[in-house]
Amino acid sequence: MDDARPGTDAFHDTGFKELEVVAYIGEFKIVGTAHFGVGQRASSRRPSDYIRAFSDSRLTLSKVRIYDKNRMELVEAAPFIILNLDKVDFLYAREDAETSAGEDT
Repeated sequence: MDDARPGTDAFHDTGFKELEVVAYIGEFKIVGTAHFGVGQRASSRRPSDYIRAFSDSRLTLSKVRIYDKNRMELVEAAPFIILNLDKVDFLYAREDAETSAGEDT
């Protein structure tokens, strides 16, 4: 018996786009996952569009890895951080498909 009901697919769509964000602050490279609200044009938006549309001065990242920028050694891992965008030197986002398997940096 199939329990599928109309509208149950809506529960699988969270209304958020998950992107891997890379930020450089001083001597550190921070890599984590950010969740951005999805608008009507979600399928045609690039990762940079989500970054440009974000207007808050703080960005929450989950599954965070912090590296020493020069040696690329893992310094710390955290379940989440709140990134102060005023302190960021360089920031970009990439889709999961853009990251290669096994890449940690």
